[in-house]
Order: sequence, then C-alpha cells, then structure tokens
Amino acid sequence: MKTQQQHAAAALVAGILILTLAPIALRPLFNLNEGLYAEIPREMLRHNWLMPRLDGMPYLEKPPIFYWLVMIFYKIFGVGKFAARLPSALAALGTLWVVLRFARPRMTEPLWPPVILFTSIGFYLMSQLAMFDMTFTFFHTITLLAFYAYMEEPGRPGRLYLAAAASALACLTKGLIGIVLPGLIVLAFLASQRRTIRWRPFLAAWLIFLTVALPWHVWMIIHVPHFFDRYIVQEHFDRFLGTLKPADYRDPPFYYNLEHLLFGIFPWTPFLLAALWRRWPYDALDRFLLIWAAVYVIFFTLSKTSSSYYTLPAMPALALFVGRALPDLAGRLLGRLVALFTALTLVAVIAVPWLPHPDTRIYLAGMGLAYLAFFLIAGADPRRIWRMRLTALGSLAGLAGLFLAYTLIHPARFASKGLAEALKPELTPHADVFVVDRYEDLSSFDFYLDRPIYVLNPAQGDLYYGIRHDKQVTRLITGRRLEYLLNHRHVFIAGSRTQRPVWEKLGRFRVVAANRHDVVVENILPESRR
Repeated sequence: MKTQQQHAAAALVAGILILTLAPIALRPLFNLNEGLYAEIPREMLRHNWLMPRLDGMPYLEKPPIFYWLVMIFYKIFGVGKFAARLPSALAALGTLWVVLRFARPRMTEPLWPPVILFTSIGFYLMSQLAMFDMTFTFFHTITLLAFYAYMEEPGRPGRLYLAAAASALACLTKGLIGIVLPGLIVLAFLASQRRTIRWRPFLAAWLIFLTVALPWHVWMIIHVPHFFDRYIVQEHFDRFLGTLKPADYRDPPFYYNLEHLLFGIFPWTPFLLAALWRRWPYDALDRFLLIWAAVYVIFFTLSKTSSSYYTLPAMPALALFVGRALPDLAGRLLGRLVALFTALTLVAVIAVPWLPHPDTRIYLAGMGLAYLAFFLIAGADPRRIWRMRLTALGSLAGLAGLFLAYTLIHPARFASKGLAEALKPELTPHADVFVVDRYEDLSSFDFYLDRPIYVLNPAQGDLYYGIRHDKQVTRLITGRRLEYLLNHRHVFIAGSRTQRPVWEKLGRFRVVAANRHDVVVENILPESRR
C-alpha cells in the first residue's frame, strides 16, 4: 500500500511539473496584458533596469519585481514566450510549496490543499500567463501564512519578519495592495479573536518592510517627474474610486468578484459550499482563512475597477480551508452538491451545440466531459483519496490540453504573432508602423515586431503617462498628422477590421496581412512621392 501511494505521489508531482512548465513554451504570447508585460522588460534591458518603459516611453502602472524576473530569464533563455511566462509558472509552484509547508504540521492530509489549489481552473490558468498576479500571490501567501504562524508562536518573531519582507516584495510586484490587503486581513482577524499585539516585533517588522519597499519608490520619485501623482494617486486611489482619466477599466456588478472566485476554484466549488456549512462553528485558522478570502471579495466589490483574476490571491486560503475540511465532508449534503454540479456540467455539455462561436464548441464540450468524469468519480466515493486527487489532475490535464490545442489552432483569436511575421519582410528601415484604436488589443504585435510603433488614439490608456511626460519619444499622433505622413512616408497600419473606415478615408492602401479579427495595410504613396 505504501509503495502504491509513493507511486501515486510521484505521478502527482510529475503531472504538476509537466502541466505547469510544458505549455508555456508552446502558445504564442497573447494580446492585452501578456504582450505588454513581455515587451517592457526587453526595453528595460536596453535602456534602464529601474525604469519600466513601453514602446520607449515611461510606463508607471506597475512596480518592477515581475519585470526584473523576466529580465533575468531573458538573459538565461533568450527573449521569448517561455522566459516571459516562467516567473508566473515558478511562482505557482512556489505557492503550492508554501501551502504544503504550512499544511504539514496542521493537517492529517497535508497534500489536499496544494492539490485543490493547483487543479482549480483559475489558479492553473494564471500560472500560464506572463502577468503580475501569480508572482504577487506567491509573496502575498507567504505574508499571511507567516503572520499566522507567528500568531501561533509569538516567541518566534522571525516569522513576522518574513511576513514583512514578503509584503514588501508584494508591494514591489503589484503596488500598495501588497500591504493594504494583508493589513486589512490581519486587523479583521485580530478583532475577531479579540487579541492584542506586541508592538516591538511589529515595529521591527515595519522597519524591514520599509527597508525593502522604499528604495525603488524613492529613486523613482527623485528621477521621474510626476511619479508620485501618476503611480500612487492615479494608479491606486483614482483607480479604486473610478476617477482615473483616461478610464481603462470597467465597473463590474456587485456579484462579479464572488462569482469569479467561486468559478476560479472549480471543480472544488461544491466542496467549498459543503465545508462552509459543515465546519461551523469555525476555529481560529478557519476564521483566518475565510477572512482572507472575504476581504478580497469585499475590497474589489467596493472598488470601481476589477478583473476576473483580482481574487487569485484569495485562492490559497480557500484551498487550505477546503483541504482541512475534505477528510470529514462525506455525507448527504456533499452528495447532493456534487450531484447538482454533475447535473449542471451535463446540461452544459448538452447545450454546447447552441453556443455562439462555433470554433469553440468542440473544446468546451471536451472540457465539460473532463469535469463530468471528475464529479461522477467524486460522487461515487469521495473517501478514495488518491483516486480523487489523480482524477482532479486528469481533468485539469484535459482542460490544459484542450486550451493549448485551441490557442495553437486558432492563434489569431488571442495573439498577433502571425500578423507581425507577415509584416516583417515588408518593412524597410524608415517605414513607420501604426496601431489604430486600443494599443493593448495588439500588444503582442508590438512584441513580435520588435520595433517602435506609433498609436492613433489621443485617449490611449497604457501610453498616456509617457505620451504626456516624455516629449522626446512621443509615439502618439492625430488623424491630421497621419494624413500628412500617408502622403509623404512609407506607412503600415494595424488594427481591428472594424476600424478600417477610420484610416481608409485618409489615403490609398493595400492589405499586407489579415486574420479574422485584425488587418495590416500599407499605404500607396502618390506618384510624385514614390
């Protein structure tokens, strides 16, 4: 029996490593955030490792830790998608390890939390993207679990100092939420426990936090005009209050964050619902974990801006909570919830032929069948621990394989690599390249083209600061300036097919490259200018 468990554990670890590391080298970089966050560290390598730059201009939406990690991997592996995504993949593996280390002395089945976390859809998908959030989640998880460990044994202040250093690194990864949200969670937990703190260890912890977090911020305030207003005031307070101009965010409905958190931990959602009922009254650790998750939902519900991945740092808390409860969850309530989710998954599979976007139907059906198998096995006997774990990993493998296949077969839906590769042979050293409308929608085009581009849109969000404050490298033009260039220079324009009327009225063009969503055109100069 022990040998079988060892083989199962080895298969589990091998599956986690393969599913985490193999796909990041295969998919092209996606538009929107991945293209931006892969391009910025490449430009920092060329210019200044302290100053984030995008398309040659200062880019001050995020601090530098993630960029620095990508720069290191660019140096080791070369500039490319694998190196750009590797920090997220390694941060995911690191988060699993931290959760396991925390669970070992506190649980009879310490493997459950990392298995639940890794096989949750939201956590896994974010481990595959070149974005800040998984790296932030890694530091944030260390912060809160180290703090709780310190509260268990106040005589070991080193754990509190570790929490302070990790919180500072979280701030250097994604901004002030690296200290604000842990602070809110800690205060709410202390209030729920009616506990006080010893001020001397916390004073030392604050000194550690400031020593790590302040130097980069001070350097930027000294060397970059309007940094405090742009980064602190606008990117934090104005974004939270919904007063950021130009607005590059949406104000979601009140249920948005709770909905995405519950979907993010799928297929473990019914187990979470059962645990919430069965674990009452909650002990101190349960209360801490649930406060952790609740603060994230409440904070971003109050915020005027949110995205589906903003609650990612709450998922380790839910994985630990469900993992603690799972060995004792078997019963009528869990059976009914699993049966409900089995039925819902079956209905989703049956409804696939009527969904929009025909090219996605076969993949969605495959994903539904993969999770239908999980719920059927879980419903049969949730006490078969290793069968449950390997089944969860198998369902995730199905999701990962189908997602990879879809992105490789339909790359134009996510990435602009094909457009860039078609354009490169047409470029001359003095040709200008423009993106029309939203720069972010073609951000991987910028990365794969590897040359400066211009933007036709005076309300551009991501380049707004650089356009206003770095006059020497301005990349934004107006329609009148573009009309002049079209009659005097060699110009290429890339943008959505729906935007073609914006520029077609300004001159004559020929199509260089196109896909179902975007098009690249070249201007035809007047006879006198050729």
